[in-house]
Amino acid sequence: MAKKETKEVAEVTEVAEVEEVKETKKTTKKTTKAKAEAESAEPVAEETETKKPAKKAAKAETAPEVTVEAPKEEAPAPVVEAPKPVEDPVEVSVEQKLVALYTLQQVDSKIDEIRAYRGNLPLEIQDMEDEIAGLETRIANFKEESKKHQREISDYKIKIKETEALIKKYEDQQNNVRNNREYDSLTKEIEYQNLDIQLSEKRIKEITAKDGDVAAKVAQAQLRLTELKSSLKEKKEELHTLVEGTEKEEEQLLQRSAECEKLVEDRLLVAYKRIRKNARNGLAVVGIHNEACGGCFNRIPPQHQLDICTHKKIIVCEYCGRILVDKGIIEQYNA
Repeated sequence: MAKKETKEVAEVTEVAEVEEVKETKKTTKKTTKAKAEAESAEPVAEETETKKPAKKAAKAETAPEVTVEAPKEEAPAPVVEAPKPVEDPVEVSVEQKLVALYTLQQVDSKIDEIRAYRGNLPLEIQDMEDEIAGLETRIANFKEESKKHQREISDYKIKIKETEALIKKYEDQQNNVRNNREYDSLTKEIEYQNLDIQLSEKRIKEITAKDGDVAAKVAQAQLRLTELKSSLKEKKEELHTLVEGTEKEEEQLLQRSAECEKLVEDRLLVAYKRIRKNARNGLAVVGIHNEACGGCFNRIPPQHQLDICTHKKIIVCEYCGRILVDKGIIEQYNA
């Protein structure tokens, strides 16, 4: 028993010694590795440390010089005003509309008076100018026709000369004929050529007569043209004197009429122009005179007269369709 125990103790001690040897080998290997790594890391670190300042120096040499400017004084920011509230459009009362319509009517009536003072001179001048243009065209056509007649007459004269030459030729041939048959044929040819000459002479006479008529028409047209041009010159001078005296006034009235139209709404303006166009005297807005319409002179019912005086709405005549205003509107216009 004692031997077995000693053997077991010896085996345990051997195993422990083997394990200690193994552990010492491991620790020696680790230490040698650590030393080798430390020795290899030291030159690399030295190289990186030497490269970094070299790179920094190269960058410092290549980098441009930066000039630091002094900070500028900033301009004060503009003060932004708050948006103003949009004002509501001012509503025009019926009374103001009536005053504007009556003013527009009076201005247009004055323009009509100025144009009536000129009379029909502009229309007469336009008619004369149209007639002169027509006469000039007619005279040009007559002259062209006369040239055509002259060409035809000259052609017939040339034909007559050629025919006479043929007749002379045939007469010469008659003196040298061999038999009666040739003589008869030449005689018939000469007769035919003589008839052709007579026909040409007849045509010349007809064309000459036509040309004479054309010449007479040209003379009449020229006379009428001269008269028209002289009268047109007088009419233009007369119109110029009339326009010169009223031109400035008409321009002022037209400008005022355009201003008055801006005060009237589109619907009323269209109705005003339509009534004014259909009326003979150009009156679309009229006053009340002796309880009657100032346009057609028909009596207005009392209720309508009251509505017109209150200025609450626009009243038109039942008979002629004109817009009616009372004395109050007329007095405002005169004031």
